[in-house]
Amino acid sequence: MALQEDNIQKTFMRKLFLIAVICTPLGVLFLMYLHFSATGKLPSIIEKSEHYALSILIINICGVITFGIDWLLDKKISWRETFLSRFLSGLIINLIVVVPLALFLTINLMGAFKTDGSKIAILVIVSLFIYEILYGWFYSYRYYAHTQVERLRLERWQLELQFESLKSQISPHFLFNCLNTISSLLFKDPSLAEEFIRRMTDTFQYVMSNHKQKFVSLREEIEFVKAYYYLLRVRFENNLKLEINIPESLMNSPLPPLTLQLLVENAIKHNHITQDQPLHVYLTTLDNTHLIVTNTKTAEVVNKSGFQVGLENIRKRYAFFTPEPVIVKNEDQFSVHLPILKTNLGLTAA
Repeated sequence: MALQEDNIQKTFMRKLFLIAVICTPLGVLFLMYLHFSATGKLPSIIEKSEHYALSILIINICGVITFGIDWLLDKKISWRETFLSRFLSGLIINLIVVVPLALFLTINLMGAFKTDGSKIAILVIVSLFIYEILYGWFYSYRYYAHTQVERLRLERWQLELQFESLKSQISPHFLFNCLNTISSLLFKDPSLAEEFIRRMTDTFQYVMSNHKQKFVSLREEIEFVKAYYYLLRVRFENNLKLEINIPESLMNSPLPPLTLQLLVENAIKHNHITQDQPLHVYLTTLDNTHLIVTNTKTAEVVNKSGFQVGLENIRKRYAFFTPEPVIVKNEDQFSVHLPILKTNLGLTAA
């Protein structure tokens, strides 16, 4: 709390210093303009030193009040949502408050310029108009810069999530199982071993080609899952079944890469698969709004490490693109409901 108050105080002092830096030369110009318009000569610094000091004081007072009014308005009216309303409200309120104040202070403290009320008013009005334009432009630039920084931060976070997903796919355990399968097939069925290696190559090529993408099409992801399923089927034989029932109209829908494969892999990791306890995995849709990955449940494995991590990874990646949540249902069967993303998101690289 003390640190926060200290930061607020430092910010306030910096703004006061900035106001003084801007308003002090304006005070000098203010006096020069009034004196030159009245006499045709610039005021002497030595002879008019008191007037210079008063002019600087008046402009600084007006600057602090103008800034205070805008600071209060920024809390009530958003530049981003209603730029014109915020600009006009700031200009009108400052004109109502600052112009009479500037006239009062100038006429009462600088008696030599009593006859220049209209000139003072015009000068202050023009100055306030320019100030409000610059203030709004500065806010817009600052908001744009903040938006760009936030966009880059989110894209970096997205890449980090994609990288975490990639690491989970090319795990030493998965590679070890594939190599063991190839080793056994080379003696039992060389032609099957050749096909297994080809599918394994396709799987790793997909992972390496798409792990930096924001999206892939549902069609691409399903083809990847089919290749991945082939590797699993060789390992588990007929004890693992994958059924895909997705309408053609949704095949071009975007989704984060490796999402379906991760869910299928989770089903494999967390269920014992035997001839007595086969595992069935279904890919379906619900009302063209959700993609559903469902698996039957067998005897659960003891070690569930990485299960929640994988689901949380998917939740976070989907949160980039839709406010709709990823729904997990753990009932008679385990299912994950993924919102179908809009095709206008595009399949662009990150």
